[in-house]
Amino acid sequence: MIRKFLLLFLLPAFLLCQQQAPKEMKVIIDAGHGGYDAGAVSNRGTKEKDVALEIALLLKNYIENLSGLPVQAILTRSEDKFVPLIDRVSLANKSEGDLFISLHMNASPSRRDTGFEVYFYDSTGDAETSAVAKRENEPNGVVDSKDKNNPLYILWDLAQNEFSKESSEASDVIQAALDGALNENSETSLKLRNRGVKQADFLVLNGMKMPSVLLEMGFLTNNGDEEKFKKKEFKERYAEAIASAVRRICRKFDKKSETTVK
Repeated sequence: MIRKFLLLFLLPAFLLCQQQAPKEMKVIIDAGHGGYDAGAVSNRGTKEKDVALEIALLLKNYIENLSGLPVQAILTRSEDKFVPLIDRVSLANKSEGDLFISLHMNASPSRRDTGFEVYFYDSTGDAETSAVAKRENEPNGVVDSKDKNNPLYILWDLAQNEFSKESSEASDVIQAALDGALNENSETSLKLRNRGVKQADFLVLNGMKMPSVLLEMGFLTNNGDEEKFKKKEFKERYAEAIASAVRRICRKFDKKSETTVK
């Protein structure tokens, strides 16, 4: 009798605690390129694939140590190996991620081009953003991004359009966090131009069943940008800024899901 009374008394409290427990969020961190696909390479030999992996590993550590927020960080690659774009998309979707962040380094015919850009998916774009997307898409050859009649392309396009608003919001948060960490009250050696939020036809974002963002972290073709990404302090500050953005994004998305459930 006493056991039944205790069960009836304690069960509602237990269920309330369960309901109030924050949901574990899954963040997929994608280090661009890898293996034989070096990505952009500077005149001094710095490779995009290496910088992307370094920041990805730092970011995973910062994300998983965010206080008061249960977040699991999943890497699409944790070493120098080639992973096809379609496999990155598949891993992210099978993991049922809540947010996808792809890390890259930019390149330009002009050595004066500098700074970071945050992208979310859009099948249309101007000449500049299309050129950036083409460079990131070409090494993998998963599907011709120009073939709008390809059934796989159409299905992927529909899937990502569902999360277009959330991807745009996530891009804004990441851009603001990086700008604040690098350009507000920061030493000159750590400052990096904010080139804004843009849209482009990146295949690694297309088909994601979650909000997705691609970050061109800086230009390897710019000596100043390249030099910054060689500094430990700069890389740590960069990754920490993205992690702080992830905290805000996850809380924002979690609140939205709670409202939807109610």
